Amino acid sequence: MTRQIALTLDIAGEAQSQGLQGAEYANSSDGGFGLFFGNIMSAVMTLAAVLVFGFLIWGAIEWITSAGDSGKLEKARSRIGNAVIGLIILAAVTAIFLLLEGFLGIDVLTFN
Repeated sequence: MTRQIALTLDIAGEAQSQGLQGAEYANSSDGGFGLFFGNIMSAVMTLAAVLVFGFLIWGAIEWITSAGDSGKLEKARSRIGNAVIGLIILAAVTAIFLLLEGFLGIDVLTFN
């Protein structure tokens, strides 16, 4: 059986415990830049998800209407492939931000 050690770096909590000036605003749920950044990221991620879905649908329609034309079929396949790559990038960015939230103890993504 292996033992795993989880390291959490709570910069905001440490700053608050030391009484540093401005540390009371470190939690993004209180407002400020953290809340602003979280709202911007939420909007960007939502827009990216809608665009990925739109490109998948567009590629599927092109595939269906290609009628055996190899040029149109290749274009549709490329569009669907690019949408899948976009979906993978979107998932990776979300995972990175969730890791940052866990390690730093801040709320980066607030999907309200």
